[in-house]
Amino acid sequence: MQDIYEIARANEEELLVIAKQRIEKFSILKRIYDYAFLSILVRHKSDLGNDLLVWLVIDNPFDKHTAIRFFQNIEENLDLLQHEGSIQKFKPKLRQWNTIPFESAIAELEFAAEYKKRGFQIELEPRLPNGEKGDFLASKDSVKIYFEVKCIFWERSLKDNAIINEISERFSRLNQPFVIGIDIKEIFQRKQTVKVVKYIQEKLKQFERTSLTLPFSFVYPESGEPIIEIDIIKRLSNGEKGYVSGAVFGGGVKGNWNDLRRKISSGVSQLHPDHPGVLVIQPHGLGTGQYDIQNALLGDLAVNLSNKPKMLRWKNRIFGENKNKRLTAVIYCKKRLQKSGYIREKIVYHNPYAKTKLSASTFSGEHVTQFIPAQRDNGKIYYEQITA
Repeated sequence: MQDIYEIARANEEELLVIAKQRIEKFSILKRIYDYAFLSILVRHKSDLGNDLLVWLVIDNPFDKHTAIRFFQNIEENLDLLQHEGSIQKFKPKLRQWNTIPFESAIAELEFAAEYKKRGFQIELEPRLPNGEKGDFLASKDSVKIYFEVKCIFWERSLKDNAIINEISERFSRLNQPFVIGIDIKEIFQRKQTVKVVKYIQEKLKQFERTSLTLPFSFVYPESGEPIIEIDIIKRLSNGEKGYVSGAVFGGGVKGNWNDLRRKISSGVSQLHPDHPGVLVIQPHGLGTGQYDIQNALLGDLAVNLSNKPKMLRWKNRIFGENKNKRLTAVIYCKKRLQKSGYIREKIVYHNPYAKTKLSASTFSGEHVTQFIPAQRDNGKIYYEQITA
């Protein structure tokens, strides 16, 4: 299987055989992803957000090697945390195959395993005073740190990705020998997808019989406000099949920092009120980036990443003198593909108003940058950037 669109068109029995073979070598994972579960999973092959199925059946050489390493990491982390009940606790979480819950479960498992390796005692799903459960508790000496892991995303981003995936999947069935890029306007509605793809196909059929100077662009509809712009990037050789090389929503999705603050606040509410609390944020989808997180936490345009520290001067932020004091730090975590696997780049923001502080050494490590409150001057907060 080369991509998610080929998976969606594949035979369920074929997918089941590939998935079973991939998981067979992992003693723990094959108990979680047993035959009965895999049989259910492949029935959802047309769900373009089924990340777990993609990892299980993708078989082009590079992605297959990456997928095997991906499952090796999960197996090793589950094994490391077996005494903490990792199999029982993570089995239902790792069976959530769609992007957001699946990515959150993977990140939660990785962070718990990381702190176990650092010499902390780990408790999975610790009970909080309000009766709810946290993600995990890391204890060392007399220090108890409660962690909550959140996959943060824009709702609009998920809708945009669904439209992009559907257009790309439908176009992958066509035979016109062109590579195209698509720019989808924000007024585009998903119900328009079929009509738009048919229009693109008819236009490309016309262009097959003509000589075009490329790149060449056209829009739909031809009159009135366009809802999509199509760029023909190049013509392929005879016998080659066309494909979508890139798809974006015009101008991207605008950051809504109030929305981000609400999402982050929901995570803060799941921390223990009397112990240090750390919120791990992993972004997903269009428009959620490092600077959006900074603006939500620290105030709009709050941090200067150069060598000179920048004063924080905005009031509407998560880190405030009289709120969210249970939140000791926020870790912004971004996955990046490197060689045969993924690494997580982490940016740690220490809360200057936290009830309980933690030292930078608590978070130091490879691919880690930290922002630490350096001083107070007439009530104004300064941050010092360190890399450790």
